[in-house]
Amino acid sequence: MRSPFLLALAATSALAVQSSTLFNFTSGIDVENSELRPNGHLLLTTFEKGRLYTLNPYAKVPKAELVASLPGATALCGITTIAYDKYAVIGGVRGSYHYDNETIYTVDFSQDASQPIIQKAAHLPDAIMLNGMAALPKQPHVVLAGDAILGVLFRVDTTTGAHKVAFNNTALVSPSTSSLPIGVNGLKIVGNYVYFTNSAGGTFCKVPVSDDGETFGDVEVIASMDTSIGDWDDFIVASNGVSYLAQPTLGIAQVFPNGSHSIYASGISSASSIQISKDGYAYVTQGSGLVDTFKLPFNTTVAEGEF
Repeated sequence: MRSPFLLALAATSALAVQSSTLFNFTSGIDVENSELRPNGHLLLTTFEKGRLYTLNPYAKVPKAELVASLPGATALCGITTIAYDKYAVIGGVRGSYHYDNETIYTVDFSQDASQPIIQKAAHLPDAIMLNGMAALPKQPHVVLAGDAILGVLFRVDTTTGAHKVAFNNTALVSPSTSSLPIGVNGLKIVGNYVYFTNSAGGTFCKVPVSDDGETFGDVEVIASMDTSIGDWDDFIVASNGVSYLAQPTLGIAQVFPNGSHSIYASGISSASSIQISKDGYAYVTQGSGLVDTFKLPFNTTVAEGEF
């Protein structure tokens, strides 16, 4: 007999909105993360030879275009905006639940929108598996990067390359009872809080952080899910406090500030990240190489600042 939780989940999923496909990497390229540029185009990080793509969702026939191959990396993970049309990108040499040559690059389109300037901002030799990353709102050249294996947040100055472990907490690490070693995954900073998912732990949390990213408060678990059903990956926090989280096996979950959650968009397999456009459309990347879209409720906008 199916449990009441599974029955409720199935009923919720049946009511979820359906997405449509914007673009498909037919060669099976894994798309890991995404970021929106000021022109409304998407930047897509991939596990393909350190390659970064751009995609115009408003084109009549959207097509991903290669814009950069980051030197010394075979896979790109987290990406965040650090200035106007300038981004920090995590890259490394992918192994089995570990990466070599973990590096944070900067990719700057502000001088030439089609030919970015690429620099190595910091090399983190102690990192094992960097994943999510977010810029400090008041010091955007400084980023926090989560290590999914170590269960820590690194504080990295992309101008000087200086870095250190800024936060070490059990909420960031994979539980000892889990067969999945991936702890902290998605990472966002909204206001005075760092929001993050723990994939193996099945938790969506937030923790107070100082403006300089040096001091943290107590971790609050916003929502939890049954990890036998799935896990949470990257996410976005909307201006009304509702969060939309990628669940690789289920689709996109809608999580309210009180912790209640349900599947909002179904039919999306291997969802890995989500972005919200200024006109209220969601763009979802998938490990299978698809980029999907669906319309969000009226006036839904992202809660992060703009450059």
